[in-house]
Amino acid sequence: MFEFSLRQVALCGQQPGEEPGELAAPPSDLTAVIGTIGDQFRDSFTRLCLYLARTYDDAPQTRTDDTVVIGTEYGNTAALARLQRRAETDGKMLSAKHFPNATSSSASAFVNLGIGATGRNLTLNAGLLTPVIAIWQALLALAVDRSSTSKVLIGDVYSPEALLDARREPYDLRCRSGLTHATFVKGSEFRADFDFASDHDESPVLGGQIGSSRSSDRNSAFVTAEFLELIQTLDIGQQAVLTCRGPLARRGALTVTRQSTDTARNGGRGE
Repeated sequence: MFEFSLRQVALCGQQPGEEPGELAAPPSDLTAVIGTIGDQFRDSFTRLCLYLARTYDDAPQTRTDDTVVIGTEYGNTAALARLQRRAETDGKMLSAKHFPNATSSSASAFVNLGIGATGRNLTLNAGLLTPVIAIWQALLALAVDRSSTSKVLIGDVYSPEALLDARREPYDLRCRSGLTHATFVKGSEFRADFDFASDHDESPVLGGQIGSSRSSDRNSAFVTAEFLELIQTLDIGQQAVLTCRGPLARRGALTVTRQSTDTARNGGRGE
């Protein structure tokens, strides 16, 4: 059991009718907010992570103990694929000394450096269970006094390589690009209870669902944003449940109960 307050939730993503792939219309002020330094190593996913972290919450003026948790299936693999293709074309060897930031978790490093966060830095891929695991890790950092604030970024921006990979699995879930950013802080507005028991349903529907309402997206950003927006509308004593199911009877459930009406939300400037 964890207690927390929720300061803000923001979603940037494709609409249901858009073709799978990268965002056709990224935020108009993307370059103004994050600049272009390091773009040879940053893909669309990394740039969107940094944009949301800088835009949809108060930008810190000094270094902080904030924790940054990124939950993603494909992360910045588009940048890695681009580096590999360039290496083949230019006859270079694939070595870290040739390609700084050439890791699948470099997006979190860009975010931490970009907002001056010195707390825990974590990138995780728990497949279809990613929302529950990522929020658990964020709240754990608050509970053990690692940080007073945990920033969570959940989602994917689908490169061509990611789409090819996703379509190999028969989940029957659409691949919309999108990213959710939420800021969790110490407080008593909500109580979170987690359940990671094995799924005993003989034929579970894979993916995320809120209560009995199933998400049709493979990308966890959309069900995460919907759930976090929902809990902010709860009355004291009411609950909401997010359940994520993956193959091999893997299951994670998050039950959030409204305990008080803290006013921790302060939002960011946005567009």
